[in-house]
Amino acid sequence: MPTAHIPYDDKLLAASGRSAAEMEREFRLLLAAKMYELGRLSLGYAAELAGRSKADFLFDLAPLGVSILNFGIDDLKHEIHGA
Repeated sequence: MPTAHIPYDDKLLAASGRSAAEMEREFRLLLAAKMYELGRLSLGYAAELAGRSKADFLFDLAPLGVSILNFGIDDLKHEIHGA
């Protein structure tokens, strides 16, 4: 499986007040949330990338300011009009 590497030093850990494991979990969550928000990942794939269940991932989105309803305007019109 391909992986991505994000280099950071101890200064970042100290400034964040988080452990290395916590930072890595947060990096994964933030990446997954942004990709979900942009419509590049489905809910299922985003949750998998974040290492969370779908339900837990949905609960994680609100504090990040990401809507759980990932509809574009055309998708929303389609849902409203039942086309």
